[in-house]
Amino acid sequence: MMWRAILAGFLVLASAQGGLAARVLPTRADIAYGADPLQTLDLFVPSSPGRHRLVVFLHGGGWSAGDKRLGVKIAGPIVNAGYALASVDYRLVPQTDPAGATEDAARAIAYLLANAGKLGIDGTRFALLGHSSGAHMVALLGTDASYLKNAGVDPARLAAIIPMDGVFDVTANLTHYPREKPLAAFGRDTVSWKHLSPVELLASSSVHPRICVLHDDTNARFVEQASLFEAALRRAGANFETGVAHGLSHGEVAQTFSDPGTPMAPFVLGCLSRALPEPLGR
Repeated sequence: MMWRAILAGFLVLASAQGGLAARVLPTRADIAYGADPLQTLDLFVPSSPGRHRLVVFLHGGGWSAGDKRLGVKIAGPIVNAGYALASVDYRLVPQTDPAGATEDAARAIAYLLANAGKLGIDGTRFALLGHSSGAHMVALLGTDASYLKNAGVDPARLAAIIPMDGVFDVTANLTHYPREKPLAAFGRDTVSWKHLSPVELLASSSVHPRICVLHDDTNARFVEQASLFEAALRRAGANFETGVAHGLSHGEVAQTFSDPGTPMAPFVLGCLSRALPEPLGR
């Protein structure tokens, strides 16, 4: 499979740089992009000179939990490859709903691009990476232009979205797996579910990033969601690729992201290399 070739090459790079598992700490922490205490982000920037291409990471947690500290487990391979990573906190259920959380993410993106010069990043184009509910949010940002436009961001600047174990068809998710946390997040208005489902938005979307879908193969819910999204992507003629984290659980996809031997970081870096030009800081 494609990711095996990418993995082999990246392990050589990892060996030269001290290994994928080595963590990096934020260059700047708790940067406020809004007035709410949860509207903050941590920024990881390579030490090399120049401005670096931007990857924005959205954590998971069922839209009601989790926080940006997960970025520490994600940042190492991305920063070592020359990209800057922003790990974003956003308001959670019940304070807001999935749409409000996605609006926060768009607002964080707008802040990063507006302040790119002083933050040491290149704001020309950017990529989005998310896990679980964060994967749903990056897919929503990549299929519904209104979120970025309302935040003052040109959707054409979005080069790639990389959802890992995400929800893309809210109706199927809530119907086939009626768990309390998603139901509490989305409510029981089935019409609104469609407006928050990337599979429903693809056909009329004016956002056209590269889409790189990664999923585990141990959780039937996320396997089904990835299959539904891939089918919709084919129907829409989208520019996409897929990868599988064989044998890993839903949580391990994020928690072991930087571990040698796992395919997540190589898959993500392969997607970034195809979606964005060479990082300016290298």
